[in-house]
Amino acid sequence: MKLLSLNTHSWVQTQDPSAYAALIADIIESDYDAIALQEVNQLSVNEAVIQPLGYVATQADIPIKENNFAYFLVKALAEKNVHYNWSWVPCHLGYDIYDEGVAVLCKQPIQSVQHIQLSNENDFTSILTRFAMVVETATETLVSIHLSWWKNEGENPFLQEWNRLEEGLSKQMESECPIFILGDVNNPADVRGEGYDFIINSNWFDAYQAAEVKSGSATVPPAIDGWADNEVPLRIDYVFSNHDYEVEKYEIKFDGDNLPLVSDHYGVAVIYK
Repeated sequence: MKLLSLNTHSWVQTQDPSAYAALIADIIESDYDAIALQEVNQLSVNEAVIQPLGYVATQADIPIKENNFAYFLVKALAEKNVHYNWSWVPCHLGYDIYDEGVAVLCKQPIQSVQHIQLSNENDFTSILTRFAMVVETATETLVSIHLSWWKNEGENPFLQEWNRLEEGLSKQMESECPIFILGDVNNPADVRGEGYDFIINSNWFDAYQAAEVKSGSATVPPAIDGWADNEVPLRIDYVFSNHDYEVEKYEIKFDGDNLPLVSDHYGVAVIYK
């Protein structure tokens, strides 16, 4: 099974669709079974799309609009005869102009979708508002997340968000169905006693640690949005599973060396045996 996770930071650094040519080409070449995306943006003022190609809705408050980034990818891939089903949930207003959310694209038919509120906040104008996107197929559950930092102004929003995520996935966890959680967790792997350790100690398995072959590790360079004071590359984007599945390969993509940059984050590509 081939998976890709990418915080797209879409349309923020460029409005040029051609800037994402490397991403589209890699999806076609790598033939991912599923893709989890975060910071999937659409201009709030754009017109709504009626019946977007391949879309399965999990909410009706904010419709898909013309330049929704996940929809842009789905259409670009369909033009190359590569077809994905997908769903998206808006989380909050980004940069005062975007509906920002998380999405899952998958090759298999989607059997069900749900979104899980992770934050106390449910104010679309607050960047503290967080949701998870959950897609179920016939064979697995796919989850896209964009979580908060371990500490934020004396609070610990991360713990609350992760606990709510597990509560929201309790039905899937009881069924022993394979669950893959992908996304931007905003907690570095090398910081002991914080978010990463909490996840691992909660019996989730990191694809990087399990991989027979590793190509790269860090998923962001120094000093990006949200990490302005950081001076070293960090691994804050992950692919976790609920069982210790064998991982053939873990690979960092779109880092400027292995494929051009397409975001302020790099992509995480994982092949499960």
